[in-house]
Amino acid sequence: MIPQDFLTTIARDYRLSNAEEEVLLLAMDGKSTAAIAQDLGISGDAVRKRLSEVYQKFHITGRGPVKLTRLQQLLMTQYQGQFNQQNSSDESRVTNVPSSQASTSPHQAAVLTPAESRRSPISHWGEAPDVSVFYGRETELTYLQTAILKDQCRLITVLGMAGMGKTALAVKLARNLQPSFESVIWLSLRQPPKLHELLHSILNLLANHVSSSEAQHPPSETVESLISQLIQEFQHRRCLLVLDGAESMLQSSRLAGIYKDGYDNYSRFLTRIGQEVHRSCVVLTSQEKLAEISLLEGETAPVRSLTLGGLTEAAAQQLLKEKGLTGDSKKWTDLILGYRGNPFMLKMVATTIRDVFDGNVTSFLKTTLFTHDINDYIEDILERMSDVEEEIVHQMALKQQALSMEELLGGLPHLSPQDLIRALQSLKQRSLLETSEGRFHLPPAVMTVIADELKN
Repeated sequence: MIPQDFLTTIARDYRLSNAEEEVLLLAMDGKSTAAIAQDLGISGDAVRKRLSEVYQKFHITGRGPVKLTRLQQLLMTQYQGQFNQQNSSDESRVTNVPSSQASTSPHQAAVLTPAESRRSPISHWGEAPDVSVFYGRETELTYLQTAILKDQCRLITVLGMAGMGKTALAVKLARNLQPSFESVIWLSLRQPPKLHELLHSILNLLANHVSSSEAQHPPSETVESLISQLIQEFQHRRCLLVLDGAESMLQSSRLAGIYKDGYDNYSRFLTRIGQEVHRSCVVLTSQEKLAEISLLEGETAPVRSLTLGGLTEAAAQQLLKEKGLTGDSKKWTDLILGYRGNPFMLKMVATTIRDVFDGNVTSFLKTTLFTHDINDYIEDILERMSDVEEEIVHQMALKQQALSMEELLGGLPHLSPQDLIRALQSLKQRSLLETSEGRFHLPPAVMTVIADELKN
């Protein structure tokens, strides 16, 4: 939770009006648009207009609830930066980037004072969120920790649909493994730096230690040499590097896993990290699987990937209980299944149920399963699809049932089998497609949103 006095200060820094500040404080407190309108005695449209002004002043882009999530992440990053400046962390002697720079340069390296350098272990958490409240994922954590500590994996990708909890899981993993590594570095790729900028940031952090590789290999300006220098550092010390949000480097409206112009050299970087021998591990989170990961990974290989599904019912029930929901436990199960255990979407709908239906899940499900906020959220995810993928999901939504390969080809005769296979694989990589007994179907939330679009 971000303290109100910090939010008030930051609101003044960004020149928010009193009315906009009121809305900001209530939104950061987790209140819905309807609840804010009731508290302030204004209309929902007035709340949305004030929030729109807030987003513009903080330079937040996106649609629907995604903008609020990005604003929350930005403010938490700035608060953590200020907190870390004022308080020496027990787990790190590294001073974070000043909060005034955090929003414009999230990848800038932390700096040690001369007295602190040379001996102190490196721990840089950047934009990593707080995971003091964490639900389930014991099986996933065990798998990842075993792969890193026992199997000595050099590169691991955590995959899954937006909102599935990849970032939170990666933070929890890194916190758990911190005692086993000399250096832990967390960097966000949400506003992706070019590769040479990222490598310079990492090397600057590691250079606060005296190392033989630093002495023998001065910083180079070529990307290939920078990769070599980093791998040499990874050979001399055991480092855990977490890169969060790799999908930001990938193109929208194309098949999954295709890099944006200027980011193709990340493929070479990840390939070398996975192939060359060193003592460290890079953990990558992404909504889409990268081609080089598919080529390198294997059950016994030093490169692995984990596709994150929804929370178990027990963990999801705990999340809903923490949100203050009530009602028939069977209806809770229906709600969890409808959202496929996606923790972010469950949190969003739980807020609506609490505010509008007095927390009663049974009453909510008599009315609807998916709210307008959920529709906006799913639409943002679907915007990344290619034209061919869009045709496929439209066909499935029209049929309202699982379809076989033959049925899809029959409904889309202009597609070749090869094009259909590539597009189905891409949809699977985005976690937008489920398979059962040789048939393909859409998750309920995705099916509903697409069907609504087609009706309109």
